[in-house]
Amino acid sequence: MHKTNRLLFSMMAFLLIGVTYNSFAAEEKIQAVFVTWEPYGYIENDRFVGFELDIFSAVMKMMNIQVEYNERPWKRCLFMVENGLADVVISALKTPEREAYMIYPEESISISKTALFTTPDRNIQFSQDFESLKEFTIGVTAGFTYGSAFDSANFLKKDENIKTAGIVTKLMMGRYELGIGNIAVISSIAQKQGVRNKIKFLEPLVHSQKLYAAFSKVKNHQYLVDEFSKKLAYLKNTSEYREILTKYGITYESQLP
Repeated sequence: MHKTNRLLFSMMAFLLIGVTYNSFAAEEKIQAVFVTWEPYGYIENDRFVGFELDIFSAVMKMMNIQVEYNERPWKRCLFMVENGLADVVISALKTPEREAYMIYPEESISISKTALFTTPDRNIQFSQDFESLKEFTIGVTAGFTYGSAFDSANFLKKDENIKTAGIVTKLMMGRYELGIGNIAVISSIAQKQGVRNKIKFLEPLVHSQKLYAAFSKVKNHQYLVDEFSKKLAYLKNTSEYREILTKYGITYESQLP
């Protein structure tokens, strides 16, 4: 390519990136959706709170972008991001299916530790063999993924709940023998329902995986995603990040890969 043409091409590419980001920045606001998942994200006293939402807001503040949060059922969150009705969903596991319509940052927003749980009076054992659980009804959250092994275990009796809290409620009512969920979330729900001492988590974990603030491909946010990832990595090395975790009873060590 001629030197002059290369220069013109480089300038045009730079301007295109600048226009893409600047046109977005000019809006100074993005639409973020999440499902109630305390302590990750929830509504309290008409305020959007939770350690993931606080982390996301802190990064957006660094980028001079405002966030408009909307709480929705999980399947609705995914639909909105897939169809460009929202810019980002907080927070999502990375799966091949979701990567078809989401852009994932390099940096994860948190770590999720998922386990099966039951009541102390039930002598149910888990040896990482889901086949041994096929006689039980397991409460799950609609639209959630629990890892490929569990998701593909079609022989299991899985009962969907729009809200994760419904799993704990139905377990207490005796409608389920088992539930599955994030340990921090289930513990928080059980604590609020006054039944924390009436559930026990089974070992080993079903999985421990990274969660992301995943952006809509329809919105063409690749440059924004790259900047977000850099700022998030920076935030994790600050005292502000540790203060956010502490505020919600989350240890720094639990968020290490």
